[in-house]
Amino acid sequence: MQISSTTPNFKFPTPESVQESVDTSKQEQEYSVPGFDPYKPPKQELIDTCVHCGFCLSTCPSYRVLGKEMDSPRGRIYLMNAINKGEAPLAEGTTQHFDSCLGCLACVTTCPSGVQ
Repeated sequence: MQISSTTPNFKFPTPESVQESVDTSKQEQEYSVPGFDPYKPPKQELIDTCVHCGFCLSTCPSYRVLGKEMDSPRGRIYLMNAINKGEAPLAEGTTQHFDSCLGCLACVTTCPSGVQ
């Protein structure tokens, strides 16, 4: 196993950057995300378990290929939180970030907080 000596170049997302990364031009349609039901969203305590440390970034295949914070486990958690609080819509622009998740659970293996 190789350990990289370089740190990924990233910034912590702000509510503004979450909103900017969402394409709201197609909000009229209702979209669904596997595992994310707008009528039964993830419980806030599950979202709050994430301490945003970034350990998951190095193990996430979609983040490693795409290199975008919103396509990382941490970015998706920020996005889920914004959707739950009504700060971002559950639209095509947001679902593309959830769709990039492979469901491999590599992030779970490195999470010190036990985020599932």
